[in-house]
Amino acid sequence: MDPVLDADFYSLEQLLDEGGRQLILRVRQFMEKSVAPVINHYWVREEFPHDLVGGLAGLGIAGLACQGYGCAGGSSLLDGMIAMELGRVDSSIATFMGVHGGLAMGSIYLCGSDEQKQRWLPAMARMEKIGAFALTEPDVSSGAAGGLTTTASRDGDEWVLNGQKKWIGNATFADHVIVWARDTGDNCRTRRSRWTTCASLSRTGCSRRTRSATPPRCSASPGREWPGWRPDVPAALTSTPSPTPASGSSSANPSRRSS
Repeated sequence: MDPVLDADFYSLEQLLDEGGRQLILRVRQFMEKSVAPVINHYWVREEFPHDLVGGLAGLGIAGLACQGYGCAGGSSLLDGMIAMELGRVDSSIATFMGVHGGLAMGSIYLCGSDEQKQRWLPAMARMEKIGAFALTEPDVSSGAAGGLTTTASRDGDEWVLNGQKKWIGNATFADHVIVWARDTGDNCRTRRSRWTTCASLSRTGCSRRTRSATPPRCSASPGREWPGWRPDVPAALTSTPSPTPASGSSSANPSRRSS
């Protein structure tokens, strides 16, 4: 007997088409049969269940709300219903997928160039590469509207990324980390400077707005402050000043993006 949904109080599932409802059912079955029986083991040990990633990848839900670039291209309602199904069984799996497929892939999709989207999104949609999203900082929290202290500075043909992030889900094992930093080029006086520049820390190198810093210059240390994320241990990231390639770079300005 298939698991019965017990949290859709407004019957929103009925607003989905048949394909969407079938996807919901597959996610529900996977969470009930593959995640629920084993997830307590990982909570107790504060370990991420890497052996479940293949099953999650097979569902095809990473970057669901993105169109093209290997992504499924579902509606916002379907994306939200999938998130509810994940969280209904385990909040840490919901967080992992929300960070990877929503925040990390979504940032590349909304702010990246076509070349950057072609380069990173297909492998992330297949979950061959995992993403993280580094906005929050130790002293200013998620101060995207003007409080960020992490900086990105142009140095000739390179960029220098300098700062610290905290409580970053997926960061201890992610392949690509989207880092939000203040562009020092406008000297914090223009409208754009009040927003942020998006960078990508990659294990193989760094590029701007999806900019990267090599592992020796960017360290990740596990944090234990959020017990609700125990299997997906949030990390602190520290990037010391180091030149990185400026290829494929651009600035992210939320005021220029449609919702």
